[in-house]
Amino acid sequence: MARSVIIGISQSRLTLVVAATAQLIIQLIANMTVVALPEISSKLNFSAETLMWVNLIYLMSFVAFSLPFAKIISQYGVKKSTNASLFLLLISIFLTLLSNDVLFLVSRLLQGFTSASLAISLYVMIVEEFEDSEIGSALGIVSSAGYVGMLIAPSFMGFVIYLFDWSTAFLILIPIIAILLVLLSKVDYEWTTEKRPVDNIGSLMYVVIMILFTYGMTVLDDIGIILLVICLILAVIFIKVEKSVPEPVFNFNLIRNVKYVIGNYAAMATYFTTTISITSLSLHLQYVLDTTELIVGLILIIAPIIMIVMSGFSGRLSNRIDPRLISGVAMMFICLSSTIFFFIEFIPFNIILVACALQGMGNGLFSAPNNKYVLTIVEEKDLPDASSVLSTSKEFGKILSAGIFTLILSIFVGNRELGPQHLDFLLIQSTNLMMFICILITFSAAILLFYSKYKYEHAPNEDVVRLFKRIAPKWVKKRMKDELED
Repeated sequence: MARSVIIGISQSRLTLVVAATAQLIIQLIANMTVVALPEISSKLNFSAETLMWVNLIYLMSFVAFSLPFAKIISQYGVKKSTNASLFLLLISIFLTLLSNDVLFLVSRLLQGFTSASLAISLYVMIVEEFEDSEIGSALGIVSSAGYVGMLIAPSFMGFVIYLFDWSTAFLILIPIIAILLVLLSKVDYEWTTEKRPVDNIGSLMYVVIMILFTYGMTVLDDIGIILLVICLILAVIFIKVEKSVPEPVFNFNLIRNVKYVIGNYAAMATYFTTTISITSLSLHLQYVLDTTELIVGLILIIAPIIMIVMSGFSGRLSNRIDPRLISGVAMMFICLSSTIFFFIEFIPFNIILVACALQGMGNGLFSAPNNKYVLTIVEEKDLPDASSVLSTSKEFGKILSAGIFTLILSIFVGNRELGPQHLDFLLIQSTNLMMFICILITFSAAILLFYSKYKYEHAPNEDVVRLFKRIAPKWVKKRMKDELED
């Protein structure tokens, strides 16, 4: 493939810049509304239950269309798809700026749709553009950009609200997207893969299932239960249909690999916990503690800073120690952070900062090793499917946590607006229940990662053995010695 030089850099580097920046923007759009929820609620008169749909409708759209797009985009032109997605993203932002309650939710729906298309395009673009020896590093940069975007988004919105208002944050993204469109136009070739049959029926069924599941889960009244039952029936039909088509929208061969499933579950658990921790902490700080958006932004930026520092260290560490061990330890940090947030009503303010730091350490340790672990245990031909399923798992973690929290808020708070003093206790109860769920999920993910290591690989990692020999109690050392002798 030609490597001409454009505006002083090679097309490969230009592609990487576009992909990483676009991934950053996707995560900013997805997560920066967290801090703005009180402002949005006040301006658009959203109830507590409706307010959670600001993020949930985005996630529902993103997850519903991610897998179908993965099968279509690379066959009909990645560059064309990226251009169209960026252009639609601009339109959705203009709709957001109109600030009408209905148009705002429609814009979030469109942002989820275009972000799904864009996210898949970026990964396919990297895989097609770079040599085999460079793909890992390029994917790592793009993934890290997305993770950084997810973590700095609340802080970014907090600063913007303090200086201007919440809609200005979306306005800032417009020139950046326009620059990306210009840069992408400088790439003079298209990325395509071999055209294969597209599973239209399976794709449609998958979209319908995800929409029904999301809405049914958040209401759980008579209609919600009926929708979930329909969703379950469609899921059974979907599995049977997918097994009978040559190019299914969901590659069921991947879930036969237990190690791959565990890695995806851990990714889902991390995004489940991180997303809802940021949301619940932001609501608690602003509604219960009456903290300004600027202070909230400063508090929420603790985790991203530590995460960035830890990411490079964890990537190098995964070259010496099994990624599952590193990811498992990371999950324990996140679990401990959720445990502290569970007692948020009783803990002093400085302990909240400690919990944020622990979450940043956990996220920093987890990201690179788990991505490496998941994407290197599949066959090369399954890499595009594996990437899209991993991305979907992460977003499904977000949608599941947002959906459950919406349901909890609808039970405890209902259609009343957050803010009055008598609702503070109800919000605290909602947060406590959500954090208890996070503790269970993150702890189970850590156990599964450790189980995967010691169940499917019997050769001990010498670095880990030496570490445990230094810090383990005598009875543990004796047992390890006996096992090694056996």
